[in-house]
Parts: sequence; C-alpha cells; structure tokens
Amino acid sequence: MGFRQLTSIIGLSFATSFTAFAEVPDYYPDNYKDLIEASKNEKGLVIYSNMADNNWQPVIESFNKSYPWIKIETLDLGSGTVHSRWEAEAGSNSRTADILVSGANDRWTRYGLNGEMLAYESPEKEHLPEFAKPYEGVYVVSTDPLVITYNTALLPEGKRPTGVSSLVKMATDEPKKFKGKITTYDAARNSFGLAAWWTTLNAKGDKGWEELRAIGPMIRGETSGGPMNEKIASGEYLAGIAVSGITIFPRLEQPGGKILGFTFPDDGTPVMLRGLGIAKNTNNPNSAKLFLDYLLSNEGQTLIGKGGLTPYRDDVDESEVRYTYQGIAEIVGADNMIIVGFDKALIDEASSFVEKWNAALNAK
Repeated sequence: MGFRQLTSIIGLSFATSFTAFAEVPDYYPDNYKDLIEASKNEKGLVIYSNMADNNWQPVIESFNKSYPWIKIETLDLGSGTVHSRWEAEAGSNSRTADILVSGANDRWTRYGLNGEMLAYESPEKEHLPEFAKPYEGVYVVSTDPLVITYNTALLPEGKRPTGVSSLVKMATDEPKKFKGKITTYDAARNSFGLAAWWTTLNAKGDKGWEELRAIGPMIRGETSGGPMNEKIASGEYLAGIAVSGITIFPRLEQPGGKILGFTFPDDGTPVMLRGLGIAKNTNNPNSAKLFLDYLLSNEGQTLIGKGGLTPYRDDVDESEVRYTYQGIAEIVGADNMIIVGFDKALIDEASSFVEKWNAALNAK
C-alpha cells in the first residue's frame, strides 16, 4: 500500500516547535490535511467503551506518535453504561464522550435507525466488509469471539467443556458440584449479554432454551467479563459461558494466567460485532474522525489485535495478532460462527426475551 506523508508544524510553548509526520494511505482525499490541521484547535478526546486500558494501549500509543496534540482519555464502562451515561450527559454542559465503543448492539441499532451518531464517511469505508458498516455513522471496531472459560485446576484434562452442550451434560451429571458455579453475562442486566444471548438462542432455537433451562438454576449472572475471569481463577466459579475474548486473552499472559483455560464452543461460537461511532454532539469532530479512521485502518486493526481484540480486515497479518476474524472462521468453521450483529428485532423482542431468560434461570 502506498503512503503519502502529510507534514504539519505545530507550535509549542516557550517558542519551540517540532514537525509531526502523519502517514495516511494514498487513497485518502487530498484535503485530509485540513482535518489534521483543524484537530489542533480541539481539546482531545474522551472515549466511553467496554474496553480496558490494556486493550487500548497499543493503538493509542501509536496514534499519538502521529498526533501527539490529541490527548485521549478512555473510560472502561459496562456496555449499557457506555450509552446510558452518554445519553444522560448529552443534554448537559458536562464534558462527555466524543466516541462510543461497546457491544450493546441494541443501542447501536437504535442509534443507526434514528441517526444519533455523526454521519461520517470514513475513507476506510470502502476497504471494510459489509458487516462492518451497518448504519450511517456506525462502524464495527472488532469481531470478538465469546468463549467458554474454566478453572484448569478444578476441571482437569478430560473433564473440561468443549461447548455449551458438553457443559450442560457435565453439570446435569453432577448438579451438586456445579450448583452456583457457572457464570455468564446476565442478559437481564447487561446490554452485552442481551445481544449475545438473544442472538445465540435465536440461532439455536428450542434446543438452546432447553439447555439453558437445564443449567439455569446453577448460573450466577455477572455484568462484566473481568470479574467472571477472576472468580473462575479463584475457584468461586468452575466455568463461564459466552465470556468475551478480550477479557480472557490478555489475562492468560498475566501472572497466574495458567489457572484459566478457554475453548471456542464446538456447538456455536458467538462473535460480537463491537460497535463504534462518533457522538453527534461532539465538540472535537476532527480529532474524533482522525481516531476513527485510524481504528479502521490496516495499522489500527493490527494494533487493536495486539491489545486483545479481534481484527476483521482481510489485510491484517495474523502472525502479528492473537486471532483474526478469518482465523477464527478456520478454527471453528464459518458455519459454526454465530454473528452477534445489529438486528432490529433485538430491540423489538428485548422485553419478552428477558422475561423468558429470567424464567429459564429460575427453572425448577
């Protein structure tokens, strides 16, 4: 890929200055330099996301080498909180998010249908697959698998689940052992869980609901992946279902990570299309556009991969990251991937689904 160097000189205090080189792909428009210049008069970026600092670190560090004047602050929130907080702040004078990132796909669907995100046409748009641009102003930042996790000491080799069905069999064979020892995102309290479980059970149909009812009373729901993994590592839980890969993959490399194991479910691996958008009310639109373009670029996708997310561009070198969308399709089989996208029915059916979900978890 060819590159054009955009050179800009920015003034620093005490009459010093330096030259920053921002390299952008050669298919970017000629006036892209105007976007860069305009960003220097803005006040940085605030990002609300359901991503941890370690997920963001590689991409932000690299972005700031080209755009050192754009200070980025990230807040790690639950998927639903990303949106409820931004919506609550939208009518006030308080500093709020410029960019939103989450797996609350019901909210992204609503935003897309109602035009609540900035209608920005990224120059990267034509280089993305169709699923990555579901609505005007709404993009996909990553395609993250939801896996089954387990405590490797308490579930030794040969006694570990390979999918939901195998976990259901293990748990129903030894109900006392698994009582209160299985966790997942609570679809009644968590937008991420709602999107994941609505899509999964819609794909699996009656069999999926039967399996959920069989282990429902053994499940203790959580609202975040990090606590799930920590409680599995401590032995409070034996296993977790539909745990976000971005919470488990970096954890495996940390001290004590060997106590955790994971598998891509052999009876259907959910893949979360994590939404991304620029708030329509942002006061820093040029900085936000620069960062969104970078996230969607080949370089940005590679770096979010280094941060534990799963890039989906077909020009990302899998040897540079843990997994790619294409690599997971090869591991589990494309037909075994359950794509958690942006179906309007997720909004329309949410209330009835949650009622059915709660009944399944309280089945006798």
